[in-house]
Amino acid sequence: MLPKLPYTALVLLLLPSAFCLLPSSAPGAGLYQDGAGARAKAMGGAGAAVADDPLSALFDNPGALGVVAQARAPRTVGGMLAHGPVHKPPHPPPPRATSGGIGEFAASVPVGPVRLALGFNPDMAVRARWHYQDTPGGADGATSYGFQPNQSEIVLLRTAFGVGWQVTPQFSVGASVGLLYNENQLHTPFVFQREPTLRTVKTLLDLQTDGFGVNGEFGLRWQPLPAWTFSLAYTTPARVETHGKASGNAGVQLANLGLGAARPDFGYSAQVINTFPGTLSAGVAWQARWGLTLAAQFDWIHWSGAFTSLPVRLTGGNNADLNGLVGSFRLNEDVPLRWNDQYVGRLGVEQALGEHWTVRAGYAYGNNPVPDGTLTPLTAAITEHLLTLGAGYRTGRWHLDAAYQWKIPATARVGRSDLAAGEYSDSVTSVYIQEVSVSARVEY
Repeated sequence: MLPKLPYTALVLLLLPSAFCLLPSSAPGAGLYQDGAGARAKAMGGAGAAVADDPLSALFDNPGALGVVAQARAPRTVGGMLAHGPVHKPPHPPPPRATSGGIGEFAASVPVGPVRLALGFNPDMAVRARWHYQDTPGGADGATSYGFQPNQSEIVLLRTAFGVGWQVTPQFSVGASVGLLYNENQLHTPFVFQREPTLRTVKTLLDLQTDGFGVNGEFGLRWQPLPAWTFSLAYTTPARVETHGKASGNAGVQLANLGLGAARPDFGYSAQVINTFPGTLSAGVAWQARWGLTLAAQFDWIHWSGAFTSLPVRLTGGNNADLNGLVGSFRLNEDVPLRWNDQYVGRLGVEQALGEHWTVRAGYAYGNNPVPDGTLTPLTAAITEHLLTLGAGYRTGRWHLDAAYQWKIPATARVGRSDLAAGEYSDSVTSVYIQEVSVSARVEY
């Protein structure tokens, strides 16, 4: 297993992982990050429109790789503080907050008529830890495991190799291939949704899986006039099969059903199949003579083609009593998600202040893709508005940039939940996230 990144984001917990699917941190873009590198993050995440270094070009728009003036190596680190009270009336919302850090890296070098780039970026990196009172529910409507810890995580790391070619002085194209590493963890009370025999049964669950996949990204950059740049980028969908283990204890539920004599603990080999969506980004940037840059970008994220349901396959069950009840040592679970496509509009502004300093600001709006019927604290990518600020300093070969992102608080109310057992009916979920990023880049 690769080392875990301490990048956390409270209620945006665990997206397509474990049994309750849910970025990077980016509620403005579902679970994905809002831009690669501090400059793009400070301009509302409009990275495809303003990509000018290997990091942003490689992960926001490979079409810009062909016009990166020199081989440059940007590195970015950042941190997030997130809050997300989730409660069911009349119970008061429990306090929740998480924090952590994240890193990304890229470098490029010219080789003949093309430019090659290699980099690493956490497309999604969300981890949450909190304690809460388990709501009564389950097969009998009254099963609760009391005061429980919730630990959940989804990590999607992309190591990419890209190539860019400046076809003409005004037009360039590029592409990259990414090796994806996906890690999922979930430790919480869980209600089976689709498994025929165990549907509505609640159990304590501890699940961990990881695995690898591949995706690609294609882009182009067109500068018909010195002040105007147009960009287009597309990232392919990716299917990642992750493998690991699942264990738990259903003692409280079994006792409430009159099956207290049955063995309560269990263990399985686990497979979680995550499908990550394809995305399309189109951007435009205008550079004025007095050091002003304006950028606009539109993103389409095809969640409806990826997050319809979350397949979970458990095999090799070690509990003979449970195997006898189900009639198999396998369990097949599919958690309903039914996410909608997301459309994100981004605006960014950058103003040079003399030779060394630059200030930036931005705004983004993306519709909430999560239906109320399948919303849970683990799928709460519900924030819609993003405000950003940042600054840059340049001296010699060095560029230093900083960015602050604030996902404005959002609240979603569930009337009648479509999930089995109805535990999330009449519930309220609220989320907001703050993120700080710092980038360093050297030209050589």
